[in-house]
Amino acid sequence: MSGAGELSMALLDFEIALGNLVRARSTVPLSALHLDAAEISCLESLKTSAGFEFTVGVQRSWCVGRATRAGSFSFSVLSKEQRRQLLDEWVEAGGGTSSFFAAESEALLEFVAGRLPHPSHELTACRFEQATLRANQRSVDFQAPDSGILSAAGCAVSRGRYAAMVEFYGEPSEIVQALVKNEALPPISADTTNMLFGPGLDRLCRVASARETELWQRLTETMPLSDILGEGYHRDDLSPLLREGVVECSASGYRHLS
Repeated sequence: MSGAGELSMALLDFEIALGNLVRARSTVPLSALHLDAAEISCLESLKTSAGFEFTVGVQRSWCVGRATRAGSFSFSVLSKEQRRQLLDEWVEAGGGTSSFFAAESEALLEFVAGRLPHPSHELTACRFEQATLRANQRSVDFQAPDSGILSAAGCAVSRGRYAAMVEFYGEPSEIVQALVKNEALPPISADTTNMLFGPGLDRLCRVASARETELWQRLTETMPLSDILGEGYHRDDLSPLLREGVVECSASGYRHLS
């Protein structure tokens, strides 16, 4: 490597380490970077300086603000202590820095969902917000696919990239109303309702039938349509889901009609 190349690499690694310090206040993993002893010493000293503390404070405030906006509904139904703990963990892990709101929201809500008890109305609220944002992201320019693809040779079916299913532990309208109004939540019910979310739905969501729930749970990965039909499902089961963006289909050589 040339001298210029080595200098460029060293500068890049130093900038990476500095960025990690500002975001997470940690020099880890300095050992994996091309830094000499003087550069590591400089970074260690920098952490205790007043100017750096101010920079970290500003950056942290900005990250917390972005995270709070990205998961506003989910955070609103959590206790103050829960919000503080989750925001601290998210920011310390480097969250809140993405300039893409949709990607930031998706990642944050997935992070929060993984730390909420199951079953719980709080988990439902998190998944509800995540599903709504995901479906809404595609709804503006969504066009229902040609259902003729379901008759194409080699057709394969998968869950829609902008679709989701959310489980409500009780009556959905009652739970959502209590969450929105910050009222007492009903007890967790064993009588659950599954809601489908998709960019082609009028209000982005609707109640899923038992058969649709079974099919969604079956589609953990892309499956050949022939396998799905072999399990007793019909094209008529898939056609409305395709129009709603709940499922997606692909077939080699198939040309969609405009």
